[in-house]
Amino acid sequence: MKTILAACAVGGLLASPALANPTIDAAIKTFDAVAADPAKLKTYCEMSKLSAGGGDDADDSKSEALDKQMQGYMKELGSEFETAYEAGADLDPESADGKSYDAALDKLDDKCGK
Repeated sequence: MKTILAACAVGGLLASPALANPTIDAAIKTFDAVAADPAKLKTYCEMSKLSAGGGDDADDSKSEALDKQMQGYMKELGSEFETAYEAGADLDPESADGKSYDAALDKLDDKCGK
């Protein structure tokens, strides 16, 4: 009986990494790559500053201009970044994946000197 329990425990430990969400892992790696690239980091920080400033929802022209600027930054950062950024849209912030994702974005934001 002890042998079976030990085998189950070892199997569970080996299977745990396979349960990780590969989409979130890829997003975190992408955020780390942006943090390590000075040009991309500068672009991200400009985008982050723009998005933190918000927009005036009552003014459609300003909102459209803001959207265009955000899309320009996303294009500069690349499709991998855009996919990574969008991966967090449906995450529960209280889930393990949500916490990992948010921590990675916070780490990237910290590089901007906010």
